[in-house]
This record gives sequence, C-alpha cells and structure tokens, in this order.
Amino acid sequence: MARIVRALMAMIMVLALAGVAGLGTIAVMRARSDAQSRVATAATDRARAIAQVVHDAVQDEIGALIATTKQRVLYLAVPHKDYRGAEPYLSELIRSHPRIASVGIYNGAGQLVVRIPGDPSIAGRRFGQQEYFKAARNVGAAHISKLFVQLGKPKVPVIAYSLSVHHPGAYYGVLVATTPIREFDALVAPYAPAGSTVRIYNAAGERISPSSEASGKTYTTDAVVGPALAGRSSIRRTGGSIVAAEPVADFGWAIVVSQPARRGDKAVHDLTVRLSLLAGGATLLALIAAAAAWRRKPRHAD
Repeated sequence: MARIVRALMAMIMVLALAGVAGLGTIAVMRARSDAQSRVATAATDRARAIAQVVHDAVQDEIGALIATTKQRVLYLAVPHKDYRGAEPYLSELIRSHPRIASVGIYNGAGQLVVRIPGDPSIAGRRFGQQEYFKAARNVGAAHISKLFVQLGKPKVPVIAYSLSVHHPGAYYGVLVATTPIREFDALVAPYAPAGSTVRIYNAAGERISPSSEASGKTYTTDAVVGPALAGRSSIRRTGGSIVAAEPVADFGWAIVVSQPARRGDKAVHDLTVRLSLLAGGATLLALIAAAAAWRRKPRHAD
C-alpha cells in the first residue's frame, strides 16, 4: 500500500513540476510576444506622428497660398495686370512661411510676370509647359507638383504649390510657391531617433527626403512604399531593420521610417532572460519542494 501511495505522490510531483515549467514557458513566450508587439507599435506610432507633421506643414503652406489668392488687392491686381501691386502679398507669404523659397505669378499664357525674390535671368520667360502650371490651370484647385530643379535662384530641387487665379468666372493666371525639398529633411529630423531614417515620398512615388537621395525615380511598385501611397499602413522586418510605412492623409504621400531592429531585439532578449530566470527559479523551488516531500517518511499510527 505504501508503494502505491509513494507512486501516486511521485506522479503528482511530476505533474506539478511539468505544470510549473509549462506555465513558466507560456509566460515567457507571452511576454516575449507582447514585447515584440510593443516594439512594432512604437515604430508604427512614430511613423504616424511624422506623417501628421508632414501633413500639417504641407496643409499650412497650401492654405497660405489659397489665402493669398483671396487677398482683395491681389485678386483685383492680376486681372488688371497690376502685378507690381501684388508684390507685397507675395513677400508676406514668404515672410510668414520661411520654408517657401520663392513665389511667382504667371499670366494666362504661362509667362512669369512677377517673382519674389526677383531674378532677371528668368523674368518674362514662359513656363506654360510645366506640370505645376498646367495642372493648376486645368484643375482649378491647389496642386502639389512633382519633384523638379527650380530655374533661377535658388536653383535647387523643389516641389511647387500652384493655384489658378480666377475673377468672376474668368481665368487670369497661376500663383506658384516653391519649397526646397531639403526643408523636409529639417522638418522631420527632430522626430527621427538616432540611427533611424525617415523617407518621404510624394504622390508620384518620388523620394523627396532625404534630399540627398532624391533622383526622380518612382517607387509606386515598391512593396513598402506602394501600399502606403494607396493609403495603407504597414510594419515589417527587413534584414536588420524594422520598417514602418504610413500614408500622409489628403495628399497621397507616404512616410517610411526604418530603424535598427537590434535595439528592440535587445529589449526583448533582456526581458526573455529575466522571465526565463524567474520561471527557472520557480521550477527549481517546486523541484526542491517535491524532493523534500518525497524524502519525508510517512507517519505511522501508534
């Protein structure tokens, strides 16, 4: 009878040890999964925050362009070809929005009739073939151009915000403001952790930031960039990096943030080690308790 009791006790001890070890393993795996999820969530939140920063900056500049066309003096000056009378409003637009490098008014035929800052090398030239001019003239709404190198000073890669100027049903010209793409580098720099890279793509899929990587190449078919341009978020691991992609609302742009995975991996590894030690310690205590119970002699009745 004693042997049966001891065998049952041994079985119970084995099951208890297995249970403790199993629960410890499950706890470690669950905590590891939660830690990895937090790393991914942090990367996604960072990309989303940067996308919002870019959206707000672009929206602010487009809003300023629209507000300028509604200034009464400018609104009347363009139809009457009093372009000099519009100059103070163009100067104010640049003064209040320092990321904007130049502002110009083009007449209905695409001729540059006034520009701040002035540049004799391009004054009076025709730009009717430019995408930013044609789009604003034909669409009638504010337009964000593709990437191009601006003629005149400063001669740097820019994007243009353009908007047609109408006066009671008639079209008279286009107002254009340009922003150097290097401004986007400075815009997102405070939000990029050390070692990470923030890339910005316009609606055409062109990389406009980092400006040193701008080439006019399109990334619309890229597995990461393409879905973000279409309005879908994503998070993935590519090589040694965690890559989060976010769309920029309203404009069809995309933000892709790449950060080294090793930092998140180290946090997950450290947590796994700590929990494994705790789980191992719990198993060891259970084993000691089981051994003590096994060695304890049963008490005999007097």
